[in-house]
Parts: sequence; structure tokens; C-alpha cells
Amino acid sequence: MQNKLCSEICGDYSNKTCDTGCMELYARDKSQQWQNWGSRVYNNSFVHNDYYDITLLCSDDYLITFLQPLKARYKMAFAYYKDKKLTKREMIVIRYLVQGVSNRDICEQLSISKATLKTHLNKIYKKVHDSGEVPKYIPHNRISSRGA
Repeated sequence: MQNKLCSEICGDYSNKTCDTGCMELYARDKSQQWQNWGSRVYNNSFVHNDYYDITLLCSDDYLITFLQPLKARYKMAFAYYKDKKLTKREMIVIRYLVQGVSNRDICEQLSISKATLKTHLNKIYKKVHDSGEVPKYIPHNRISSRGA
């Protein structure tokens, strides 16, 4: 079963088997206790030439796929932070944060230390808090409990 967006992107696969896009993620996923049972979420996945959050609900008889496009969310997030007077480097960090990239991977991509990344993050959070807001579009687990 597919949601409307899945059908638009992949075509109607009702009562058929698909083996591209999100099904490739599913086929490679060996982390589940029961391979054909339960739910799986693949955040920020690049399939069909775009980024999606993908949710699969699996049973012995069905595999239900939900695609949630992220392009519009990313656009809103980047516009939100553009108005926060961030430096170019801070905006690059924000792009990675919004896309759910880990601190380790951000450091690797930008060739910076963890301490430098922490400095960037603290400056970003401070600028947002100074404007009287709570940071938006950043995964909740990325925002420290002290707020900076």
C-alpha cells in the first residue's frame, strides 16, 4: 500500500512488488529483529532524486509506505535562520543540523574540531534565544536542556 505521494512518484504498486527507492532501504536494513514485521523510519533519505522521511509499516501480508517530502521543510528552515543574522559558516552548520547530520559527520564534512562546532552551535542558539525564540527546525535531541 502507498500514500498518494508514493503513487505519484513511483506509480501505482497496489498489489505489486516494488524494488526501487525506499524498498532498497528496506531490503538493506538488517537491524530489525523480525525482518518482515514492525515499523521502520528512514529520516532524511535521498530517494527518487530528493530527500524524504520514509516510514514503512510491515506485516507478513502488507508493506505500507509513507513518503514525507522534506524540500519544503528545508526551505522554511533555511529562510527562518537566514533572518537570524547568522554568519555564512553558521548557516552551513544549520543546513547540516536541519538535515539531521550528526556532530561527528558535521565536523568531518567541515574539517573542524568538536570544540569549534560547539562554539558555532552555542553562537547560533544564543542569537536565536536573544531574538526571544526557541530554535525551530532542529531535531529536539540536538537542543541542549540549558538552551545554549
